[in-house]
Amino acid sequence: MYKTFTISLLLVYHFTATVAQTTAAPTLLGRWEVLQYAEQGLQVDKKKPGLAQAHEVYRHVQKERARTWYGYDYESADEYSKRRAREFERWELRDSIKEVNRIAEAIETPYFAVFFADSTLSLYNKEAATGRISFPESRHYVFSPTTMSLDIYPPGYQPVPGASWVDKWDVQVLSLTETRMTLFLPQEAEIVELVWTDFKLP
Repeated sequence: MYKTFTISLLLVYHFTATVAQTTAAPTLLGRWEVLQYAEQGLQVDKKKPGLAQAHEVYRHVQKERARTWYGYDYESADEYSKRRAREFERWELRDSIKEVNRIAEAIETPYFAVFFADSTLSLYNKEAATGRISFPESRHYVFSPTTMSLDIYPPGYQPVPGASWVDKWDVQVLSLTETRMTLFLPQEAEIVELVWTDFKLP
């Protein structure tokens, strides 16, 4: 009888634990890897080859880069002298090679977000081949499950009334499961897809 009672208790405990696991609300806590994000306004996939995507991104921003970094306007190209047009073509060739390589590297380098229980958020790149960490950031976050809103700000952040630029991210959590998370960044009109990974530091 004692053995039967013990087995019954174990079955009840197992059932209760299983129900608790399936009904518990998903949490942000842990280490998440970014799968997709918007690179300069164009959605990219970090699990696909970066070079082809980098070329698409460069074409997307090509005219704006020409105006910003060289003062060249495609709409007024007929007004430029042949000499200036050739100089611009040489500049654009150098710029495209450098920028496409930079974008491709950014796309292919794994990027992680680690949410800690004390509201600390760690963000960093980690090269898959060497394990080298780059561009680490430490921020704080406040998550509101009722509104699925996520506020991310730097340590010691104090709002400045009337400021034209605020170093704070107002993020909407579109979906959150135990293994996947989708975020929307309104300031950038950007969708970010993340997948949960084994907790490992860095």
